[in-house]
Amino acid sequence: MDQLLNIKYSARSLQFRSSPCSKQSFQSEDDMDTTLSFDFTPKPKPKPLQGLSSMASPFDNEDSDKSSQKGESVPKTFIPKLSRFSTQRVITMNEGDKDEEPEVIEKEIKQSSNIQSQQPDEQNKTMEEQLRKIEEKIKVNPKLKQMKSKPMSMKSLKQVEQSKEDKLMEHPFRHLIFSPKVDELVFEKHLIVTQRGLIYSRKCLKGPSEQFVEKKKVTLTKINPNKVNTIFLDLDETLIHACHARETPSVKLKQQNEDGSETDSMQVGINVRPYTGYFLQELAQYYTIYIYTASSQQYAQTIVNYLDPLKQYISGILSRSNCMETKNGFFIKDLRIIKDLDLDRTLIVDNLVHSFGLQVENGIPILEWHDNQGDSELKYLLEYLIEASEQPNLKDFNITHLQLDNLIDYVIKQ
Repeated sequence: MDQLLNIKYSARSLQFRSSPCSKQSFQSEDDMDTTLSFDFTPKPKPKPLQGLSSMASPFDNEDSDKSSQKGESVPKTFIPKLSRFSTQRVITMNEGDKDEEPEVIEKEIKQSSNIQSQQPDEQNKTMEEQLRKIEEKIKVNPKLKQMKSKPMSMKSLKQVEQSKEDKLMEHPFRHLIFSPKVDELVFEKHLIVTQRGLIYSRKCLKGPSEQFVEKKKVTLTKINPNKVNTIFLDLDETLIHACHARETPSVKLKQQNEDGSETDSMQVGINVRPYTGYFLQELAQYYTIYIYTASSQQYAQTIVNYLDPLKQYISGILSRSNCMETKNGFFIKDLRIIKDLDLDRTLIVDNLVHSFGLQVENGIPILEWHDNQGDSELKYLLEYLIEASEQPNLKDFNITHLQLDNLIDYVIKQ
């Protein structure tokens, strides 16, 4: 079992003289900066353990992003808080994964919205002018008001629905959801979560020192050593969903102990994303597959034993102890800790962008999943991954096709 991640906080500070979007410095204890002060960055509240039955269990699982519902006010300018990576805090088995987007992302987006709102909106002015003219016509001819309230015919309704679908298909970031059919609200939420993760990763996240990374390095084995392509897959909200106590899981699994034995008295309840088995079976023909999760090793091993009982597809597991935890409590999956890994032949799939924030070029932000049995994201993601595997440079292929950096400054209409 992997060693547990220990965290110890020490006080440091940096002075920011640039714009509010200045890059936030993340440092390890190996850094030699001598400027000291206290960091008042608030820690996220610990989440309750999820994925369990009413009986207690020592599993730690990842949680999906919930912070998009925050509604806090934001000042005109702010100074990003100093955070750093450390390895001195003991992770308890019952501590939930704090996989939330940090506050700075919310502030970045609200600041951008404030700037946009200060600029003249010619389109709104034009619409207001048109509405004013229509109201004047209605006053002159009252019959227009009756025509306005006339029910829409079925033919007209179909044309409206078709135009909505065409509008979505022409969206510049429609490709970030791989399924051919997607709900417009689901698509919008996915864009917002992805954009916030990108803002945090590009403008606020700085990785630890090379010395710190070197201490975390691990060597991974391969089921098939001849495969040159490597892929890392997230677990929670990507391949499975760990159910809350009030949810009804489709699968109940016995606890996996450190020695590989199972405990009947403790169970974890999960839903498995549609096409997961097919996805792993086909993907293993083109990639060496690893699970990279911010959950505990025991929890991840229990899930993997169910998804791949014969150990045919998944070559290994990286868990919470292999993540870089920031001072704010966010777990970062840094691919540099894997020895002899060619990043040009590597991809990572996760529903939260900040998880692969240090290697955005290698990342694929998948639509988060809970229990939708009509979901087909893995099925169509597989087609993309197979096409990528045939390219000489997977990272360049991913950059060209996903164009994630272009989403940072894109104005999402809500």
